[in-house]
Amino acid sequence: MQTITTRSAEETFDLGRQMAESIQSKTVFLLEGDLGSGKTTLAKGVAAGLGIDPRDVISPTFTLMADYEGRLRLYHVDLYRLDNPQDAFDHLGLGDVLSEEAVTIIEWAEKLQDLTIEVGYWVRFKWIDETTREISIESIGDARVPRQ
Repeated sequence: MQTITTRSAEETFDLGRQMAESIQSKTVFLLEGDLGSGKTTLAKGVAAGLGIDPRDVISPTFTLMADYEGRLRLYHVDLYRLDNPQDAFDHLGLGDVLSEEAVTIIEWAEKLQDLTIEVGYWVRFKWIDETTREISIESIGDARVPRQ
């Protein structure tokens, strides 16, 4: 596990971009953290690293899932509004999404239990102050955390 401190939204964005630039195949980002801790900012950076315009990426809090075309397809899932995490599989088709050769970002991933990921990252955000975040990144499978 690696812990990185970012001191601005731009640094959090850059971290996501760096993580995504080397991705060549299916990868899952499991994001955990309080509201406003930087999850969507990191997701925008991941999108940029995949060649997707980050201005198009918004938190899918009300739509629950969005998808984007880049050098790899990107699925952005937000489980915040789901009371029953099983709904992500039953109504969103998350199981099908996770089987695709795509990059998937799941915000509020801590709501899911017993989820098996082959390659990806568990990313935990800790709010320090208005601009500073402590971001802990645990690699799953062959995923590599960029050196800071």
